[in-house]
Formats: sequence, structure tokens, C-alpha cells
Amino acid sequence: MSDFLYYGLDLSWDITQISRYNSRTGEPESVCFSGEQQELLMPAVLCRRAADGGWVSGQEALRLAERGGGELVSGLLRKMLDGGQVQLAGGTWSGEALMEQYLRRLLGICRQCSGTSEIARMAVTLPAEAEELRKPVGDSLVRLGIPQDRLKFLSHTECFMYYCINMPPELWQNDAALFDCDEEHFRYERLSCSKRKQPLTVLARSEDFTEEYSVHREKEEPGERRAYWFYQLAMRQLHNQPVTVLYVTGSGFADGWADETLRKLCEGRRVFFGQNLYTKGACYAAKMAAEGMDAGCVLLSGDMIRESIYVKLYHDAKERYVELAHAGEDYRSAGCQCRIILDATQEIEFLVSNVLKKEPVHEVMILENLMKRENKTVMLELSLSYADRETPVVQIRDLGFGREAGTRRIWEQIL
Repeated sequence: MSDFLYYGLDLSWDITQISRYNSRTGEPESVCFSGEQQELLMPAVLCRRAADGGWVSGQEALRLAERGGGELVSGLLRKMLDGGQVQLAGGTWSGEALMEQYLRRLLGICRQCSGTSEIARMAVTLPAEAEELRKPVGDSLVRLGIPQDRLKFLSHTECFMYYCINMPPELWQNDAALFDCDEEHFRYERLSCSKRKQPLTVLARSEDFTEEYSVHREKEEPGERRAYWFYQLAMRQLHNQPVTVLYVTGSGFADGWADETLRKLCEGRRVFFGQNLYTKGACYAAKMAAEGMDAGCVLLSGDMIRESIYVKLYHDAKERYVELAHAGEDYRSAGCQCRIILDATQEIEFLVSNVLKKEPVHEVMILENLMKRENKTVMLELSLSYADRETPVVQIRDLGFGREAGTRRIWEQIL
């Protein structure tokens, strides 16, 4: 049986990378898209063969189109976002249909690597500007044979976090930072880890410098001037910060304009440069999710809530706190809905435990002007949702009990 069951897929604007987890080495390894070992970056292009209408992808597609053997289609993610149609000989194709053809070939490569084994888990990451495509990309992968419960979508920030927490402990003595530069965007991330807390908590702080970067690109400044700007920016971010390891990634650094700056940044810290950080981080995430290892850590990036919220209930002859929201969830999907029955009280107690703070906070919600009924004959519907990452809102609705209609009264409180 093959060991390569966990995969990380990085779908970018122009290139694609895949990594697979090697249980013998305990690390992800990049998947080669051809017999040439250096072909680890697959261009995100398709070509439809003029001879028989079949599809090829990546470097093979580029070579075929160059020979005049077919029509080349590039910018697959952009075409999905735009929602337009592409006219090709023999038909019209939507961006989603083209992406599905591309994914079909990627999965074929994965299955060749896996032999007879099934893909146990695949984690997929997309650029931040394309994260709305998670559902259509996921739907395509499901149609191509990967069950929904074996898919996990992550942001680039989350991939960076998973990558870092799987590095040797000596690289986690202090904070870790990342500069990511492509042809259009430039961003900075810093990770702080609370090693003394259980579960392990990692907080990401992000800053976007795309506007500054764009000014320098549009002026077509010489490499030395752009390198000086980058050095000054890096020193502002790293000054008096406990960053001992720095990662640099992105096609924007590929032509070497920042090499001298990176050498300077090596003074007092370790610097790693490469293009496969996100795909390997996704691969680690796939493994940890499949084996239940991600329950031991809380990763807090931009849209993830910082607190777990519990409601105090009496259940199975004892008091207990029932979780309504868990730290590390995206605020847009965090929360839940349940029904409770009151017993001689008009108060509901909540526990708010922020993983970045030492002590939890007890919150009490008073149901003013609640209609008086006998004990255990007041049924309520409790809903917890988030207005934004920092604003958990509890709403309680009177449902009545049995044949007795509720008052439809609603109570609401921000925790």
C-alpha cells in the first residue's frame, strides 16, 4: 500500500503545486508533474488538441500550443471569477467546466502517485482574492471522486501556520514571519505562539503592502531601488520584534531583485526562501485533520474567533457547560442553535473563554418580563451567531410549551 495518502494542493493564478505526505520521512514532498525532476510547478493552463478534442495541461499544453496542435486556455481561476464563457473549436466552455478539466488531470497525477490507495485527505488553498471559489472548486473535486468529508480548504495564512507548527522546535523559540510577493500583491505575516498554553495557540497578524509595492512596480524602478524599499519595509516590521525565523515566498521574488536584502536579513535570524510553503502547509493540514491532530492546537488568523463560548445547563443530573462556539472557527460559520427548558429561573449563564487571556469571563443574560409558567414548562430557542469577529450575539426566543403557544418574545445580548 502506498504511503502517500495526504495531499496539499495550491491552486494559484498562474501555477499549481501539489505535495504529498511521506510517512517514512514524516514530511511532505513535492509532486513532480513530468519525468523531469525540476518540473514541480505546473502552469495553470489547458490545451485542447485539434486532432481529437482531448485535453492536456501544464507544460505539455504549452508545448502543444506552441507547435500549433491546439488552442491554449490560461487564467483558469480568473475565468471562474469572471463567470464568462470561452469559445473553443467545437463548443463553448464555462470557467468552471475548464477548471474541472484541469482538476481531472491533477487528480490523475495524484492517483498515479497513490497506486491502488485512495486519497485519504486533500487540503486545498487558493489566493485570498479567489477564496469565494472554494465551493465551485470543491464541487468539482467531489464530482471527480473525492468525498466532501475528505476535502479541507485553507487560506494561505492557515497554510503558513500549519507549516510552521510542524517545523523543528528550535525554529519556534520566538515568532516567525513571512513576506509573500507575486506579480500583483505584497503582504507580511507574523506568527506568535503561546507555547505554555494548552491547547497550543498560534496568532497571525497580517499587513498588506500591495499599494506601496504597486507604486514601485509601476515606476519600473531599478532593482536596487526596489530592494532598498523592501529592506526599509522589512526593518520597520522586524524592529524590536522577537522574529528569529523568516520565510520568503512568491513568484515576485523569482528574478533575484531582493537577494541582497535577504542576505542582510539573515543577520541574527534564519531566512528560508522557496515557492512550496503553501502546498506543504496544506499537506500538513490534511494529515493533521485526517488523524485528529489538529484538535490539539488553535490557529487564529484574521477571521477566526478568539474565544470559546459555553452555556451553563443542567443535564444528566449534573451541571455542565455546553459549547456553543469554538476558538479558531471562522466567525461567519461559528455559533449554533439549540432548545432549552427553564427551571425556576429567568437567568441564563454563559462562559466566554478567550484563548489569548488568562481568565474566562462569566456573562449572565436576564430574560426580563418572561411570562410566568410552572417550572420546566418554558421552552426557549437559543441562537449564537457573530456580527463580526469580535461581536458574538445571543438571541433567545420564547417557543411556548406543548399546546401553550409562545409569546414570540425575543431577547438579545452581545457577550
